[in-house]
Amino acid sequence: MQYATKLTTIAAAIAADAPTIAALQRAKGKEFAIGFTMAWLVYLNDILNLNKSMTEDQIELCALEINQAYNSLKISDITYLFRRIISGAYGEFYESLTIPKVLAFFRDYFEQRCIIGEEESLRAHRDFSSRSEFNYSNSLRRIFSGKSKKS
Repeated sequence: MQYATKLTTIAAAIAADAPTIAALQRAKGKEFAIGFTMAWLVYLNDILNLNKSMTEDQIELCALEINQAYNSLKISDITYLFRRIISGAYGEFYESLTIPKVLAFFRDYFEQRCIIGEEESLRAHRDFSSRSEFNYSNSLRRIFSGKSKKS
């Protein structure tokens, strides 16, 4: 949790140097990655102090679903998302937490992340495209003198 406070936006979570869930599965095994997600769900259950918490089986099933459907998310995304859930950014829980609610949070976050990722990618492309690497004076001299670089 010590680095979690540095994640203040979705863009920061995207830019963070963190592995994806899929990379975690490859490096440490599927069980480890599911355990990581389960740990966050257990923490969420405990910290929210709900009247009707998720059962152990529900937590495991939810973690499995998250790891399968959202394995392209980084660990930084997971951390930022759970911080937002805890802070109330996704609204009231009405004293209970369910698998559909958690998966809806992930779906909403993933959609927002895709939009921001696309914007960042387009911005980087525009920045790259706008670089002036064309040397006008040398190119004009070459064109008007009738010489090409290959000669």
